[in-house]
Amino acid sequence: MSDRELKCPKDGNPLVVVHESEKIGDTTRVSIYYKCQVCGFRRNIERLEISHGEQGLVVKKFLYSSS
Repeated sequence: MSDRELKCPKDGNPLVVVHESEKIGDTTRVSIYYKCQVCGFRRNIERLEISHGEQGLVVKKFLYSSS
């Protein structure tokens, strides 16, 4: 285990990075987050939403604070 590895604030186990994508109608959502594999704690990192607009693709990016 590395000293730089993020740990779960609930139980101290390591957090892993998870990439998840889902299709909702005409929109694709990509979520990136840290997750504890033991207790299920989740800390969001970033979310992208990609959809078709009148003039092409529309990409929305949401960043979450680290606090």
